[in-house]
Amino acid sequence: MEANIYSQLIKNIELQFRKKLKKHPYSKGMVVTISREYGSGVRDVGEKLVQKLNDQKIGFNLNDQPWKLIDTTVIHDLSEKLKVSYKDVQEYVPFEKKGFIEQLIHSFGKNYNKLDGHLTSALEAVMHTYFERGNVVILGRGGGYFASMLKNALRIKINSTYQFRVAEIMKNHNLSYNDAKLKMLEYSKLRNDFLEHIQKGNEEIHDTVIDRTRLDDETLADYLLSFTSAKAKDLTRLRNTAQLEKV
Repeated sequence: MEANIYSQLIKNIELQFRKKLKKHPYSKGMVVTISREYGSGVRDVGEKLVQKLNDQKIGFNLNDQPWKLIDTTVIHDLSEKLKVSYKDVQEYVPFEKKGFIEQLIHSFGKNYNKLDGHLTSALEAVMHTYFERGNVVILGRGGGYFASMLKNALRIKINSTYQFRVAEIMKNHNLSYNDAKLKMLEYSKLRNDFLEHIQKGNEEIHDTVIDRTRLDDETLADYLLSFTSAKAKDLTRLRNTAQLEKV
């Protein structure tokens, strides 16, 4: 019994030590993360936001770099880093979310160790690369969670009603109501399981939450632009204050 307690104590100390050594994210410019539920129709909004930010040169005084939208780019970068297919990453189901038989079958798969053993650390490394570039708008993929320690990050959550999401999926994928509903439930579960896996029980915190049910894409993009512009002004003020204190 004492040996078990001692072993657990050593493991806890090692875990705390590794956490202290963990690299903190760094960013030259601003980072905007947008979390959303499947079917909220945010990708077009993200594209509009990036265009508006570049047109108005928001945050260019902090980082002279054009804004870039990061969406499926994450999956491409992960598949290359882990040397697995795009589909394997896109449809990934965490090991702990599989049933017993599925776990048994999966454990013999060629990509078992590549995904279940390394996905979170690989995703964190990829996210840090985007952060270091700066002036990025990241859609989903746990971006808000990984950006939680960045002072220059704006973390936004977009909500929408169940009916809105089903209607969006019907329109975008030319599906019937029932098929759209099933697709939404399937992909929502995949997304939620993925986020639970990488967050390990930690809750993602957002700076702003918006219900877009009654907002068209242009209006929502304008709202996001105003939030980002305000954040850029705050960061500029803080930087100028810090520079004056050094004089």
